[in-house]
Amino acid sequence: MNEIADDNKRKPKLTVEEQIEHLKSKGVTFELCDEGETAHILSEQDHYFRLAAYRVLFPKRIGGAHDGEYAGLDFGQLVDLAGIDQELRRFLLPLTLDVENAAKTKLVEKITDNRNEDGYSVLADYLTHLNHTERNRREGEISRLENDAYLGPLVERYPLDEMPAWVFLELSSFGAFASFYLFCANRWGDTEMRDDHYLLRRANSLRNAAAHSSAIINGLGISSATPTRYPASVAKALGDAGVSKRLRRSKMRNPRVLQTTVLAYACNRFVARERQARAYDGFLAFRQRAEENSDWYRGNTTIISAYDFLSKVFQAWLSQW
Repeated sequence: MNEIADDNKRKPKLTVEEQIEHLKSKGVTFELCDEGETAHILSEQDHYFRLAAYRVLFPKRIGGAHDGEYAGLDFGQLVDLAGIDQELRRFLLPLTLDVENAAKTKLVEKITDNRNEDGYSVLADYLTHLNHTERNRREGEISRLENDAYLGPLVERYPLDEMPAWVFLELSSFGAFASFYLFCANRWGDTEMRDDHYLLRRANSLRNAAAHSSAIINGLGISSATPTRYPASVAKALGDAGVSKRLRRSKMRNPRVLQTTVLAYACNRFVARERQARAYDGFLAFRQRAEENSDWYRGNTTIISAYDFLSKVFQAWLSQW
């Protein structure tokens, strides 16, 4: 039975000692992190389910007495990967916020410079074009901020039907902002902005994952059966960075690699150079942490190839300041 089917089974609650024995039965070793330290980690620092999520990055043995057990997996690697993932989220989250803020600034500038827009009618028309469910969602997002210590005064001062676009952007979620951005792109027939909308959607997905401390790198081995479409500008930028078509075709099938790559491109496209310099510092901190125990993963092509690809992307797009 495959691992997904196994994971869908109802599993019993295990004590820390039983969790260690279960890991041992799956071929996990405790050379890099002994069983005593493992018990301490599972009791005090991180829980089993979270750490075990990274086991999918390691191959399983096929056939023989150890069929189905993990090959070359030590508990210390699971702990290390969780630490690398934490550093990755610490690096990526500010990038998503910088992209959101820069894109909002760009949209306000476009509205301001457009002689046919007063800043009010564009939002009113956006709200009118929404279906009933979407309109209720936007109203709900705004109304939930009524008692917010920071944004509540804006909600009280500007009823939604009388709100200018720039106030809506201060109050809207990243998803609502991206939706409004696409409406403006279509309203003005701006194909470049339509591509921007794709970038913003991917950045929003990654922002949600990073903000909620979701594991990211445990999905680096997943690939879509069919090629994923993304803007030609991203493909061109990858080519300019020295990434071959074959490598692009392979790596961009992975949803998490794609989202991270698109975020790096969006940062390069939207964010001011001085802020990109700070983002690059974050990348260097992540790279230092990722390579701290690099010798532990020399034979793991899933981890190494994904890291090399993303490292090349960030190196190319965030170090040009």
